[in-house]
Amino acid sequence: MRKAQMEMVGLVVIVILITLGILIFAAVEVGKGPVEKKIFTRKELAYSTLSALMKTTIEEGVCGIDFRPEMGMHILEDCASHQPSETVFSDYQCEYNNEPVHSCVFFQNVAEELLDDTLGERLRKRYEMQSQLIPYQAATEAQIDTIIEFKSSRGGCPATRERDTSILPLNIEGVGQVQSVLYICD
Repeated sequence: MRKAQMEMVGLVVIVILITLGILIFAAVEVGKGPVEKKIFTRKELAYSTLSALMKTTIEEGVCGIDFRPEMGMHILEDCASHQPSETVFSDYQCEYNNEPVHSCVFFQNVAEELLDDTLGERLRKRYEMQSQLIPYQAATEAQIDTIIEFKSSRGGCPATRERDTSILPLNIEGVGQVQSVLYICD
């Protein structure tokens, strides 16, 4: 009789320990949910924002042509093809605030304006954007030119901060590759 009671108590203790283990595991997993969801959401936000920015079309006539150029395919490509922006004028005769500007300056001003309005003001996110021209024959990092670079008005996303990234490469015939990177952090 006593032996049966001891076995029964042992089984009850084992069931209680298994139940506690399951409850602790469930609590840990439920606690992870929002953090993982937040990171996933920020990654998706970075990717979709950069993709949408590159596909944004400019109003007809703003860049001296009679079609609607895309920010990435046309404006950024023109920017990379006509470097350095301080000395060479670009094919697109873009205007920003009624002043003629190089396509690099136009891209940066419009991108900064769009990102500050969406990510900065509406979503209260910090961000940083950079586009680098990597020539086909680049052998060293010194030959890589940063052609676009800016941070949100609230500050950028330093590497020491938790941030998510979207990278979008753009091949430019005869020149190289433009690699655009958008960092987003809270």
